[in-house]
Order: sequence, then structure tokens, then C-alpha cells
Amino acid sequence: MVNDMEPCGHTKLMNYVIGMCRKNKQWITQLTDLGYELQIVEQTIHLATGDSIKPDIVSSSNRLLHSLVFDVKGGKSLDEDQLSRYSKLLPDDLRWVTWNEVYDKLRLKLDVCICDLEENDKYIKMTKHDFPVLTFSSSKLTKEGQFKNHTLNEVFKQPIVLEGMMPPLSYYPFSEEDDSAYIATHVLRTLLSIALHKSKQGMEFSEDGLKQDLIEFNDVLAANFNPIWKALSIEHKRVLALKIQEITARILEDPEIKESLGIIQQRKGYKVSKNLNQFQEQATRLIEEIQSEKGQTKLIDLGIF
Repeated sequence: MVNDMEPCGHTKLMNYVIGMCRKNKQWITQLTDLGYELQIVEQTIHLATGDSIKPDIVSSSNRLLHSLVFDVKGGKSLDEDQLSRYSKLLPDDLRWVTWNEVYDKLRLKLDVCICDLEENDKYIKMTKHDFPVLTFSSSKLTKEGQFKNHTLNEVFKQPIVLEGMMPPLSYYPFSEEDDSAYIATHVLRTLLSIALHKSKQGMEFSEDGLKQDLIEFNDVLAANFNPIWKALSIEHKRVLALKIQEITARILEDPEIKESLGIIQQRKGYKVSKNLNQFQEQATRLIEEIQSEKGQTKLIDLGIF
């Protein structure tokens, strides 16, 4: 079956940028080749001016003594007030972020970079600013504007070919902006994986035994965001965990689904109350239904969309 559900633009771009900061043979590695490593994801930074910003990604290179502060835009607009606050960002404001990566913080420099998608680029350009923009299309990555760092200007001087590459989607699997059905597939698959793991590599527990096994929302979240778990802020973890709880609760409003999966939602997670084989079978079936026309209709009936 073909999965016709896709992540939103924000989620795609988060993965594209994070992917550039990690070793990945199937994706472009311009940033990781320069020593850039992921520092924080969607975490508030308080500036010396008294303002605050919340960049999507901060990555730093010890080799270049340089930080890249990314504002990822999956939509068609920029926040002018936020851009104004970004212009006040100084290296000193980032020293607590990069303390473990940059050995000479007194020489640290930074660039703020906007990332967008080709289909929205003309709208993004309507908002005037002085920051460089990296634009992703299906075939190439292009740069407009200038970085303060000359090495980056050279690296992105010519369009970078993306044809034949496999865009990553697993580093940042979903955001609060994604459709509920899309997030539900990740939650159910992970729930199944955790249940299998906790059942000692597939060996069945008794029903009473499974009832004692609590799978917490934080477990589901950590499993999905494992590659970047340490980079996520406490605030962002909380937002994503609430999204998982909300989606699960709304799916389980249907008594038949609740009964067939045998999942009892708790304050902090789930309890599995069915035979594990039944759980695996029904969870797989529900994922397939969610991804199909019939499944999406059923979610509509549940009031998710």
C-alpha cells in the first residue's frame, strides 16, 4: 500500500537541516563536513538586550568557531518582529548553548539563516531582511544573500544537486503542525515496538502480566526523536507529548478501536490489556486504515480533522 500522507513543510525542512549536520550517505553533508553539530532544537534563547528568540535549530562548528541559527519556514510568511529580534543576537547569547562544542568561545561568530521551500520562496521574499536564505526544491538547494562566514558562502555559492538523494524524515518525525493521522501512524508503530521490546523480544506475557506494563508518553516521544532527543528542549518535549496524548485520546473515543487495541490510556501513558499478538495485529490494521481512504474517513467521523 502506498502511503499518501506526507509531513508538513516545517517537518520536512527540520529533517533536511538536521540531516546536513549528521553523517548520512543518502543526503547532503556540507555542514557536517565543516564540523557542524546539532546543539538545540526549538529552545528559547534569552538575549542580553532583554529580548528572547526561539530558533528552530542551532548548530555549531568547532572547526570554524561559528554557529548557524536556523529559522525554518514551511509556510508562506515570516514574522517581522522575530526577524528584528534575530538581528540583536550576539555570540555571547549562544555561549551557554555551545559550551560543549566550541573550545574558543571568545572568537565565536554566528549567522542567522532562513530556510524555506521553493513553492513558498516568492512569498518569503516579500518580507525584507538581511539574512541569507537556503531554499530547498526537489532537485536542488540554493542560497540567496550572504553569510558573514566566507567558508559558507563558498560552499553554497553554486546550487547543490539533490537529485538522486533520499531526503531524511526520521530525525524529526513529526511536529505539532502535522496532520493528526500522520502523527498517529508514528505513535501506534512506536507503541507496538515498545510493547514488543518490553515483552522480552516477542515472548508473550499473560493478559494479567501485560496489564502491569505501563508505556509512558515520554517513552513514545523519546523513541521517535531518539537521534535528537538530547537537543530537544523540555518545553518542546512537553508540547509534543501533549500532542501525542491528544491524538491518542481522540482515536480511542471510538469504543470498537479501544476494545480491539486493548489500550487503556493513563495520565502518563498507556497500559496494554490484550494478548500481545492481538495488539500487534490490531495496531497494524489500524495504521493501514488510517493511511487509507477508509481510515481517513473514520478519523473524520471521530472529529480529528
